[in-house]
Amino acid sequence: MKHLRFLAARLTFLFFLLASLAGAVLADERGVTNDSINIGLVLVKTGPVAALGLPNGQGMVDYMNYLNEQGGINGRKIEVIWEDDQFEAPKSVAAVKKLIHRDKVLTILTTGGTNQTIANMDNINRYQITNIPNALADEFFVPLQPYIFAMGATYEAQYQCIVDYIAEDLKMENPRIGVVYAKKEYGKKGLDTIKERAAKYNIPVVAELVLPTRAVDASSQVLTLQQQNANIVITCDVLPPVITFLKTAEKYKYEPVVFGFNWATDDMIVKACGDAAKNYIGVNFVGGWSDDTPGIQLVRGLQEKNKRDIGLTSLYINGVGVSWLFGEAMKRAGKDLNPDSLKSAMETLSNYETGGIFPPVNFSSESHAPAEMVKFFKADLTNKRLNAVTDWRKPKKMP
Repeated sequence: MKHLRFLAARLTFLFFLLASLAGAVLADERGVTNDSINIGLVLVKTGPVAALGLPNGQGMVDYMNYLNEQGGINGRKIEVIWEDDQFEAPKSVAAVKKLIHRDKVLTILTTGGTNQTIANMDNINRYQITNIPNALADEFFVPLQPYIFAMGATYEAQYQCIVDYIAEDLKMENPRIGVVYAKKEYGKKGLDTIKERAAKYNIPVVAELVLPTRAVDASSQVLTLQQQNANIVITCDVLPPVITFLKTAEKYKYEPVVFGFNWATDDMIVKACGDAAKNYIGVNFVGGWSDDTPGIQLVRGLQEKNKRDIGLTSLYINGVGVSWLFGEAMKRAGKDLNPDSLKSAMETLSNYETGGIFPPVNFSSESHAPAEMVKFFKADLTNKRLNAVTDWRKPKKMP
């Protein structure tokens, strides 16, 4: 009898041990089976800013489907589960928990913008969610955040490049800069960076004017800039108010050279403004829709194949690029694909090319920082688009 009780106790112990080990294996293989990979996506699909999220998410989904058509990742087909957070942080947090606990996804491509990602920081670390935020804040990679990888040049780097271009490429006699900005993080960072950088070149900043994001007229800003003889205007605002500014400037026959950062560098600005965009120059950390590079050719092919009616082409390009990086990392992780191996594989993307979608990507276990590089684009009124006029460049080193 004692022998039987001892045997029963040993069997019970082994049962719990095996169950525990099985649980650990399942945790490591979250979202992955022999023939499938479940991946989450949290991005706005409905509401006032749906026009920003839709092309971005569609690009991510279309590229993952493209990988499936090529046989998937190491024989596994990818399913993307897209949750709509309506650009609200609490809804993003709820969506992340749903994807992890109910759908048991391997990872989540992005948890959305700056506020949404900040709100999800605990979840990202707790559940080992390798993630590329749809945001450019340096707090996501300085200091190193283990599961966050940054995709694009920071606002500071973009505006440094713009001022460098004014000084080195534009070569205008007596340049006088006026800044039109939003009272948001990107606007304030842009203003501060422009003033600091312009001072190094001894270029005067003659006006600092706020233009609200929802503005439908920019008459007061335009008239002030005219009075200050500003022959260059740098906008630190997103696409709609920049369109408003350009149209208002045209009405007053004010024709400065106007610069914009990535969220206002899209073919849409030429389509919306026509002749008013003739002096517009923008920077972006993604290639342009008309670029003749392998990556952008693929992007255009995916759009045509999936019959996407894209408003903001730059965001669709961005989405394809994000999924491209995840696809490569999943391939490199091999058959043993889990949250840890995915993160480690992403850290092997050294001088990695995406065919012109992004500048060369350099991630490592020590740094998940973006390539601080942009291209410059000028308006092509005939074809209603922006054409690249430089290759990738980074801020000039200053004394």
